[in-house]
Amino acid sequence: MIALAMPNRTRTWEATLRIQTAADRSDLFSALAAGELDRAYRLAGLILSDAAEAEDAVGDALERAWASLDRLHDPAGFSSWFDRILVNVCRDRLRRRRIVRFIPIEPALGRAEPRDPFREVLDRDEVLRTMRDLPDDERLVVVLHYWADLTLQGVAERVGWPIGTVKSRLHRALERMRSHEPDASTEVAR
Repeated sequence: MIALAMPNRTRTWEATLRIQTAADRSDLFSALAAGELDRAYRLAGLILSDAAEAEDAVGDALERAWASLDRLHDPAGFSSWFDRILVNVCRDRLRRRRIVRFIPIEPALGRAEPRDPFREVLDRDEVLRTMRDLPDDERLVVVLHYWADLTLQGVAERVGWPIGTVKSRLHRALERMRSHEPDASTEVAR
């Protein structure tokens, strides 16, 4: 009779990852990441305000996550762990924007510029248009808190800042957004 070995309950997640074959790791990563891709794309799109850059950011985040899968302590925390990687990738891209400016070539060649779904939504909605004008760090906090529905502590964990920094940036962002609101006296009564 063959005795089935019961899994050692004290085995850590890291040890489990090291024992698995490459195919098992790939399947595990695919299963964990598959549920995050749509949400991650929308999150990156709101942070970066550009569909093509959001796609690239999600791809870069997936590569970083795969390379550092051994650092994931608990598969139940994959979502927040992956969010932190994605947020860091987006912040890197925002920093690079200040240094390198990309100019699209297609319109210069007479081709119509492809429609960017994020820019269309941002242009159509007054609140999102106002949010787009915020400094990068303030926009990041607003998106994570209000769109991703994270607590301030959750935002702090994702961006790696103290909770006080998150609170002050959120406060400044909301003040800036309020200062762009149309004057109540000029609004037309319905």
